[in-house]
Amino acid sequence: MIRAYLSRKYSVFKLMPEGNLPDMSYHLNTPPSLGLGFTYRSLSFSASHGLNFLKSDNKKGTTNITDLQLRLYKRKWVIDAVASFSKGYYLSPKGLASADGQSYYQRPDLGTQMVGLGVCRILNDKRFTYGSALSQNSWQKKSAGTFLIGAEAFYIASNADSSFVPNAVDTLYNQQNIKRFHLFEIGPSVGYAYMLVIHKNFFLMGSFNATLNLSYSREIGDSKGTRAGAWPDYIFRIGAGYNNNKWNLGISWLGTRVTARGETSMYKYIYNAGSYRLVYAVRFAVNKDMKKILN
Repeated sequence: MIRAYLSRKYSVFKLMPEGNLPDMSYHLNTPPSLGLGFTYRSLSFSASHGLNFLKSDNKKGTTNITDLQLRLYKRKWVIDAVASFSKGYYLSPKGLASADGQSYYQRPDLGTQMVGLGVCRILNDKRFTYGSALSQNSWQKKSAGTFLIGAEAFYIASNADSSFVPNAVDTLYNQQNIKRFHLFEIGPSVGYAYMLVIHKNFFLMGSFNATLNLSYSREIGDSKGTRAGAWPDYIFRIGAGYNNNKWNLGISWLGTRVTARGETSMYKYIYNAGSYRLVYAVRFAVNKDMKKILN
């Protein structure tokens, strides 16, 4: 099977203070990407290139990113592995902390490194498959759902040359000069997924996994503070499109959230990451068994 796709990834580093101070969301300025891939049985490979001329706004600064992801959708298992290294963010909402109050406050020095692994067991694997909606390697012809159980682990580190929070927003945090935040989380997950199939070909799929992660976080500035706790997080998957035995056209959205709280600042730190994808895939017969399926 060969597929072409248009995708866009996003990553948000959000800081939520207590009291009446505003929430701050640091975003990457990433353009859409055009990619090609192939799948043979359980082996899948894809490569994409960013369409920089479609970047939303040069006034949001420049982002450098290396992003490696493995999304393996087997019949009984889902495996997610991520290694992402990015630098260069802009602050939202527009005008917050900027000198003129109208432009985006840019942080070319701010970077985030994330590595993570998640494993999920599909309990109703005889009737439900993610492949129809997300990897185009199967065709589910009837509506079905399944409960999900699994576990995940993440390590995330954010670093900057100076305080994450501008002095114009929070003078106390800025004076503490907290410019590094490290987080490790691990925990079990439970969830449910369902695919609605109409006339065998049209499909709409939704999946949600909730996790309760044990976390260990560390803020580093003029002083250091560590905190241990438990936080609820999640990962969701949404897909829709048309599928038959020769081709597939679909859209999908995958998103995840990781949360923790700092000990020194008492800020809540939230990492949201995910991607949108539009895919067109064509299946080819490579042996006699495959020819029987396609015919």
